[in-house]
Amino acid sequence: MLKIGVTGSAGSGKSLVCEGFRRIGLATLDCDEIARQVVEPGQAAYNQVVKAFGSKIVAPDCTLDRPALRRMIVTTKGSREKLESILHPVIISETVRLMDEVVHSKKKSCAVEVPLLFELGMENLFDVVVVVTAADNALVDRISRRDGVDREGAQKLLAIQMPQSEKVQKADYVIENRGKPEAVFKSVGILYQKLVNQRLTKK
Repeated sequence: MLKIGVTGSAGSGKSLVCEGFRRIGLATLDCDEIARQVVEPGQAAYNQVVKAFGSKIVAPDCTLDRPALRRMIVTTKGSREKLESILHPVIISETVRLMDEVVHSKKKSCAVEVPLLFELGMENLFDVVVVVTAADNALVDRISRRDGVDREGAQKLLAIQMPQSEKVQKADYVIENRGKPEAVFKSVGILYQKLVNQRLTKK
């Protein structure tokens, strides 16, 4: 099975690219969704996060207050590293397990959205790494709308991530998102056909 890792900066359009792969017929996984599942109330990672950060990051319904946790990560020194030390091993383990399930499903290819692919050293889990890029202003605008923060808050989130230029250097392929979904889907289709010709048709 061809395993495709999809990564990029916050707001770049990783989910859009994975949607393009899904439309083609690939199995798709989302590490953000996996990250949400492993911190649901009752899960071991949830208990560890609450123990590490306190009740102030727990919402009234007992789920994690994600905006509060995100603000803490951006503003409190060391909090990001603490959270990552708890979550990353669990997320990687669950991602590998789910990819193994896809292998058994007989799908020819799987695309996995991994925001911190390079930061977690997950390159070796994939045959191909695709980096999604967008203009810096577009990243800030999308994060502001998505997270309900001002531009300064969006810029702070980007500032603690690996620079987009560094991700591009590490990529096998790059897809540029200029804000038009159909153009992105077309780029995904062209790329996948190239991958099929190069990797899945060899004897």
